[in-house]
Amino acid sequence: MGAGLCSGDGQQIRKPPPPPTASSRGSQMMCHHSTGTIACAAVGKTMIVYQTATVKKLEVLKGHAGPISCVLSDGTRIYSGSVDTTIKKWDPKKDEALLTMEGHTDAVWCLQLVDGLLFSSSQDKTIRQWDPNSGSQLATLSGHDGPVKCLMVALEGMLISAGEDSTAKCWDPKSNEMLADFRGHTEEVTCLLTARGDLFTGSADYTIKRWSLEQSALLATWEGHLDMVTCLLEFEETLFSGSRDRTIRQWDLKDGSMLATLEGHFHGITCLLGAEGSLLSGAGDRTIRQWDPSDGTLIATLESRTGITCLLDCGDAFFSGIARGYPLRFPPPRMPPGLPNRKQVREPVSNERKQSSDASEGPGGRGINDEAHAQGR
Repeated sequence: MGAGLCSGDGQQIRKPPPPPTASSRGSQMMCHHSTGTIACAAVGKTMIVYQTATVKKLEVLKGHAGPISCVLSDGTRIYSGSVDTTIKKWDPKKDEALLTMEGHTDAVWCLQLVDGLLFSSSQDKTIRQWDPNSGSQLATLSGHDGPVKCLMVALEGMLISAGEDSTAKCWDPKSNEMLADFRGHTEEVTCLLTARGDLFTGSADYTIKRWSLEQSALLATWEGHLDMVTCLLEFEETLFSGSRDRTIRQWDLKDGSMLATLEGHFHGITCLLGAEGSLLSGAGDRTIRQWDPSDGTLIATLESRTGITCLLDCGDAFFSGIARGYPLRFPPPRMPPGLPNRKQVREPVSNERKQSSDASEGPGGRGINDEAHAQGR
């Protein structure tokens, strides 16, 4: 079948990686469950549970009065947040909610679990803490002056939030005390990432900022994108950023210099994922693209039926969430044989080099698996 995005090595068993220390719009529209299932926010007011091995529909979970905006699994139960202002807890093998958590006064956008406690962020400008066993509200974290759209748990166990008030904030999940208030962006903070002990924020002001979590101070501002920064990823010892300007940019984590601009998508980038030595990107142009992160070469392209909202690594297979319909399943990616050593010294990659490489690949790239390609139509 050859190497590429969808060249399956079905015999090799992979384990799913730990959840990334990142948050962005759409990143919680799908989650992996430990029982070999995934849960996806579906069209309308439902959530659908699929089997990862076959994409067989197992359950349709109904109960919300509005569209589901985020889903999260603790390995046993699944939690969903909705535009209807509520959070529901589910047994993925049953079609009825185990309990409903009420308290927010507007749409719920993000969910996180920290030390056995559930946190939710909302359009109502608050973060709320819940007992996931009883469903009772334990606390309200106030401090944002606008809707809170991102929520992330740092490796140190701290809770980090961001939203439309142009700020990111760090919280102690035990005392609910605000530990830091990161101010400097001029527009909404749209994505978060922690890497090398620092916090990275992407914004609608087109910039990426690097902050010291220890000192609560701004370290650097990276400029280069021409539109909203939508997602961030640490991969192969560098940082990648996706943007509504249709490009992916690669940055040196040591000095913040831009190493490369990856071009090929025809619509804004929505998500990034690193796996098996490959960089995967999803966009509103209905494609997933596989890149060699060492030189920005486009390796393969997978077409879907509609825009891609998120990418999920389940170990034995990968899934992409799409704006309408069931998720697309594809095997783990493989790098083509004969590529240069990935540990080589990186050099900035010119736009012309990547465009010529894209053109030589053709619109479909190479190595597309028949099964995955058929699902994408």
